[in-house]
Amino acid sequence: MLAMPPIAPDLRRPLFQELGVFVVAVVVGSLCGLATNELLRHWVTTGVAGNAALAVATTATGAAHSHFVHKQSWVHLLPKVSVGAPVAYGAMRLIHAVLGS
Repeated sequence: MLAMPPIAPDLRRPLFQELGVFVVAVVVGSLCGLATNELLRHWVTTGVAGNAALAVATTATGAAHSHFVHKQSWVHLLPKVSVGAPVAYGAMRLIHAVLGS
């Protein structure tokens, strides 16, 4: 007798695993960005805090991806985030200056 294929999606399939890891990495990055914005808004202007938060969120999302997918430890990723976030912030400021906004 032939078995019928399952109707519900198989959550072990790579597509669903990759999507889940992506969503978790984005949530981790977003929370880091939100925390950065809340910490910086007391000392700098709103625009600077927002740009810094975006830079930290982007870098933290990449670090979370490296942790979940490539199994890199957070201890090894923290120095990369602390260097990557200011570089991302500087790149954003440079792009804004070139585009004139």
